[in-house]
Amino acid sequence: MSFPPALLDEIRARLTLSEVVGKRLRLARAGREFKGRCPFHNEKSPSFYVNDDKQFYHCFGCGAHGDVIGFTMRHDKLSFPEAIESLAGQAGLQVPRDAPVDREKFDAEKRLLQMLERTTAWFEDQLWTPAGREALGYLRKRMLSDEAIRRFRLGYAPGDAQALIRALLKDSYTLQEMLTVGLIKKAEDRPDHYSFFRNRVIFPVGDRRGRTVAFGGRVMGVGEPKYLNSPDHILFHKGKLLYGLSRARTAAGQGQPIIVVEGYMDVIALAEAGFSGAVAPLGTAMTEDQMGIVWKLLPSAEARDPSRDENPVLCFDGDNAGLRAAMRAVERALPLLSPAQTFRIAFMPEGRDPDDLIRQSGKSGMEAVLNQARPMIDVVWDMTLAGRNVRTPEERGAFMTAIKKRVAAIQHEGLRQLYSSEVQKRLTTLFDWKGGAVDKSPVTQYKREFSPRASFGHKPPHPVAGLLNRKQPTNGQHLRERALLALMINHPALFDEFGEDLALRSFTNVGFEALRQHIVDILSLDSHEPLDANELNRHVSSAEASYGGEGHQASVVAEVLSESTYIHVAAARPGRLIDQARQSWKSIWTQWLLEQLQQDLQTARRMYSDNASDDNMARLMALRSQVVTLMTEPEEVSVPESA
Repeated sequence: MSFPPALLDEIRARLTLSEVVGKRLRLARAGREFKGRCPFHNEKSPSFYVNDDKQFYHCFGCGAHGDVIGFTMRHDKLSFPEAIESLAGQAGLQVPRDAPVDREKFDAEKRLLQMLERTTAWFEDQLWTPAGREALGYLRKRMLSDEAIRRFRLGYAPGDAQALIRALLKDSYTLQEMLTVGLIKKAEDRPDHYSFFRNRVIFPVGDRRGRTVAFGGRVMGVGEPKYLNSPDHILFHKGKLLYGLSRARTAAGQGQPIIVVEGYMDVIALAEAGFSGAVAPLGTAMTEDQMGIVWKLLPSAEARDPSRDENPVLCFDGDNAGLRAAMRAVERALPLLSPAQTFRIAFMPEGRDPDDLIRQSGKSGMEAVLNQARPMIDVVWDMTLAGRNVRTPEERGAFMTAIKKRVAAIQHEGLRQLYSSEVQKRLTTLFDWKGGAVDKSPVTQYKREFSPRASFGHKPPHPVAGLLNRKQPTNGQHLRERALLALMINHPALFDEFGEDLALRSFTNVGFEALRQHIVDILSLDSHEPLDANELNRHVSSAEASYGGEGHQASVVAEVLSESTYIHVAAARPGRLIDQARQSWKSIWTQWLLEQLQQDLQTARRMYSDNASDDNMARLMALRSQVVTLMTEPEEVSVPESA
């Protein structure tokens, strides 16, 4: 579509460039100009200048240059016609149309948008009526504040199938207009119409500019489908739009991560927690068009910070359905990959979605999941390897064929060659060509599956991860048992919280195991008054001879309560705060559980490799979920320790 030059000149004349730019980034007066940090590349000191007299902006850092139209297109990621429409509206100008047909189409679409906006407001009003009490209660139960409900313009579609129709007819909209955008349907067995959404919480779906073009509705009570989306129409195509897109565009311009999740509530929960770059498909698997939309939200390749991984994260549930969804997404993404557009893949703990995780673990829980997001090459590799035997030459050949076929789908020649090179390196590592052995050690598998990768600059998301990555003493198991015993002897109040754990876990050292049993027996006596540390110390010391038989009679308690123990675990010292002791116990115990889970996980992987049954897959996914859950559990505030 072409626009008269006079219109473009009038837009430039009516709009002050610094005001348009200033709504999107912070500007400071610098003589006759304004300056700020460039929105098109990452910089620490301002090099972006705006000159109202000359009507242009210029960045001395990256060379970005243009007028108000060019800035709007580049910053807001709009096409030229969309930028003109937006700026003309701000300037109070009417955009002329090239032909009567174009003008009629524009006017008709504008009227439909106005009707959808009126419908959004009507749904919002219904939520706060007595009829919407159940829907409002549902949203509040999901921990949404009234402010958040209004911010996201959530509403309610009443069960009365004629209520919306009456309201819109009163506003002079026609039944045909309502049919056009899917607000109503025509009854098949009678000459009337009824509302498409009934007795549902309503989520307005905005286009790239935030204008409502469709709705999603969650049923109240029993009913199918649980979620219902507007049908496609002239303003809306569900495979070419994402929920939360307009907010994510702004967030991306501010350097926030783009996160693709599954549901409306997930997007809202993430945005409320500070992840404003969250988006979600509209009731379908993610399409190639939606992938393209997500990538367009990113800064240009030359404007990205090379020290950060700014690629969008596809976030999936940690169950079988999530694994299948990830596989579908990877298959669709492979042909589209390039050095400037790729994804990272993250899996949620099993049984929890982002909304649940944030409510239970806060922002840090979600950050832990994002920090564990894996690059595409890792996911492609594991997806292809899953369930395969690679012991015989034939099995290896089949795996090599499958992985190379996936890599061949990448259309970008340079990236395809790099993937091929990386795959060849991994094949060499995977196969011991002389003996045919595969490296399946628990440590190797754990690092591949769960460890944050240093190459992406990720820090461990949880103190347990720090413990696992820390160099452990050779006698790590011996020290751990010693530390737990010292913590319990010097802080017997811990038994109320952790006594069951201590009672059910056997120790490997003979003397420590006998001491553990004796402590459990003493502290489990219902008739006994609560013991303090001194009393418990006397009890266990008086029974020293029973801890381990010959060669141990005079050493076990002394070894446990030694300076060597306290150097490694300062909170075990007598007199330390109970909160310090509790945090140390949790960290040590969680580390122990993680190591056991790693071993169980490796066994499950071997079982699945030998027999790719549903049961073995379910066990594998459950163990993976348990590991992720342990590493994403919220941290308690710990008291600093000193030796």
